[in-house]
Amino acid sequence: MGSQRDIKLTEYDVCLSFAGDDREYVSKVASELKKNGVRVFYDEYEELNLWGKDLYVHLDDVYKNAARYCVIFISIHYANKLWTNHERQSAQERALKENTEYILPARFDDTPIPGLRDTVGYIDLHGRSPEDFARLITEKIGGHIKDSYLPPIPDLLFKDLNAKNEEEKDVVYSAASRFFSCLKRMTEDEHYLIFCFFLSACTAELPENVHINIDLLKRTSGFTPSKIKRLLGGLQSLGFFSELKEDQETEGHLGKQEMLVIEWHDMSTDGIGNATDIADAMTQGATSGYCFEHGLEALMRLDFSQLSEVTSVEEDHSSCSSKNEDQNELTSP
Repeated sequence: MGSQRDIKLTEYDVCLSFAGDDREYVSKVASELKKNGVRVFYDEYEELNLWGKDLYVHLDDVYKNAARYCVIFISIHYANKLWTNHERQSAQERALKENTEYILPARFDDTPIPGLRDTVGYIDLHGRSPEDFARLITEKIGGHIKDSYLPPIPDLLFKDLNAKNEEEKDVVYSAASRFFSCLKRMTEDEHYLIFCFFLSACTAELPENVHINIDLLKRTSGFTPSKIKRLLGGLQSLGFFSELKEDQETEGHLGKQEMLVIEWHDMSTDGIGNATDIADAMTQGATSGYCFEHGLEALMRLDFSQLSEVTSVEEDHSSCSSKNEDQNELTSP
């Protein structure tokens, strides 16, 4: 407890390395992957992120460290480009260091590529549609428990927040991405406290006055009030603002108790300010379809697969050996 979780924080499931001459085909593959819930590095999706960066250094990091797999689209054009050779060399360094099947070759033709042995299995793209190839990539990536995952198209989150047009969806996705980034910067204790809060608090007045009796949060999280206050005090830089008030609803012969109010603000330059409703919807949505125990496990992995129709799963509750029916009875990790 109290340290960063030891999980593989890959930003992308797959990065695509290709020559500009082959963009028409690759663009369709990238679009289909995104629809399939695959986090894909494709340059046209990264214009703002790449703007102003030293591309030589940044792309080296992307193709060496930022993805689970790298798909190389081999062609005569690919072999003769400066940037594709840079990307390939970065990917090959990763593959050599880890001795894994990191590089997934796909061939438009039989052009030899330095460092890529003829014995390495590849996909022949002749007569294969971009949609079919994207399906193969999706199958290659799938079937694993996701860590640190936010779907590229969280359509169920859009639906929950009633974001209908593209502008509204862009606002929601931008705030959701920033909340997700904040979570990745937090410790395990901080994750657990925030998730316990959102799963147990009264949210009737979202995005304001989301509150919980601090004694209930103590029992829910297993943390003492002093630890709760200490943890929250360290989260202000990430946009979490907390306040203790007298709980008007619990006045009795023992006096009033303390009520904790927490807001999360999107503090980026183009942020929307108080976005507690989006943080709450993400937390609630991530547990949808799971028993409470497994929903909390998904949250602690930062797995938000349930926010998208294509990546959501419906749990087989008959396989749950131990389920906690009461959401207020949590076990501290």
